[in-house]
Amino acid sequence: MPALAYVTAFTHRGRIRPQNEDTIVVGDWVSVVDMAGPEQSRHDLSAPLVCAVADGMGGHNAGEVASRYAARRLAAEPEHLLDARAATETLQAIDTELYSAMAADQDLLGMGTTVVGLVLAPRLVWFNVGDSRLYDFENGTLGQLSIDDTPPGPRSGLITQSLGGSVMRSGILPHVGELKLGPGARFLLCSDGLTDMLDEEAIAECLRLPDFDAVTQLFDRAMRAGGADNISIVIVSVE
Repeated sequence: MPALAYVTAFTHRGRIRPQNEDTIVVGDWVSVVDMAGPEQSRHDLSAPLVCAVADGMGGHNAGEVASRYAARRLAAEPEHLLDARAATETLQAIDTELYSAMAADQDLLGMGTTVVGLVLAPRLVWFNVGDSRLYDFENGTLGQLSIDDTPPGPRSGLITQSLGGSVMRSGILPHVGELKLGPGARFLLCSDGLTDMLDEEAIAECLRLPDFDAVTQLFDRAMRAGGADNISIVIVSVE
């Protein structure tokens, strides 16, 4: 019998931001508005499943346009993300397309987004550009798989690469990896609206709860800590 994945997903603008520039992807579903609460879905992994978080860059023109575009591209072609090379080429193509859109419309100049995602198939392929994160949670231990594109030192909100995000294209080198996918695997994808509010100890404490409760607790704690940015949370559990 093919493995099953259970996904619990939620995105919200937080307390401060006037709109939500984050976009989440679960299969062919792409978020476009704040959600009233977490949504859960069940997926047969006989076909590849893509899950991703794209965080439109606040302070840039049309961050939500960039994040929605990247998310829809990823949702539309999971078959182009099934190994590290293909995922790298797809992300680089999205980056190029964002700059082409900017060249055609000056109102979009500088738009950009971070992205983090995984594709569940016979193997797991993960990828990220920017500072949105992917963690695995195994035997009660939280481990970061994604690699932050940030300057050395304390987090400052600055990132060293993104999809789009500048006036002139300089190219990107996505972080991509492949892992053997086994039963019991559990993953958290999130935007920095979560990780800037909660440290990893608090995140791990929440992940000891069932998925729906974990997402709810992560969001509630991030909001109590200030909710300074858009908050997106996706938990993926494999059986």
